[in-house]
Amino acid sequence: MLRRWGLNGRWVFRYAGARFYLFSTPMTQLMFFDAPRWHGAHDLQVLKRLLRAGDTLIDIGANVGSHIIPLAKWLGTATQAYAFEAHPRVFQYLQANAKLNRLTNLHLYPYALGEREGEVRFTDLHTDDLNRVASETADAPMICVPMRPLDSFECAHQSITLIKLDVEGYELFVLRGGEQALQQTQLLYVEVCDSHTELYGYRVRDLATFLRARGWQLYRVSSVQPLRLSVVEAEPYAAEWENWLGVRDMNWLQARIDVEVLDGG
Repeated sequence: MLRRWGLNGRWVFRYAGARFYLFSTPMTQLMFFDAPRWHGAHDLQVLKRLLRAGDTLIDIGANVGSHIIPLAKWLGTATQAYAFEAHPRVFQYLQANAKLNRLTNLHLYPYALGEREGEVRFTDLHTDDLNRVASETADAPMICVPMRPLDSFECAHQSITLIKLDVEGYELFVLRGGEQALQQTQLLYVEVCDSHTELYGYRVRDLATFLRARGWQLYRVSSVQPLRLSVVEAEPYAAEWENWLGVRDMNWLQARIDVEVLDGG
């Protein structure tokens, strides 16, 4: 009814301590209709356990701001938050939601991230949570969007507490363009799925190899309260999507929070 009356983009609801417009997107509808049960609510619990006021965080694939806006608001102005969203329509929703919450510590960028600078084909589906850099075999409406490496942004050249990465299988190319940023980052929270990565010619295990070669330890979050982590296996396979927590220095993390590490994936 709201969409039919043209009011859905004006209706405001609360989610995770922040305010959002009820835009006609799958992500927004999950936040509005199914907030306690969708996976983003669990992600926020994990991230809030890991983060502290004054941290610096980067959200790549921010969508309408479902994660970065509640976190930027909860952590306060001492925290600097940076959000990247490539799709122009979704970026407008992200901008509107950020403005609604008056977040002076949140900085928004309308770019796809990858290994190179230029333009890239991007899918233009109305299921806005599934748009991605178009693979060679993609059969979907397309638009062109600007692409830059993460390392070309000023925010990549500072101490970074956490990078959240969810780009529907394009994660390896984003990380290849962010080598300098990775060296200054303590934590990664990255979505992985073999059916997504295979669209771009690699497997989840290749992503694990890339990160481990750069000193990252990879875990699944088994429990939030208390924080328990299980080690990702040597040759991982993710038939369905899941999130990995990458830790550069376990001593750093254990000094920040009590954590139990369990062997085995």
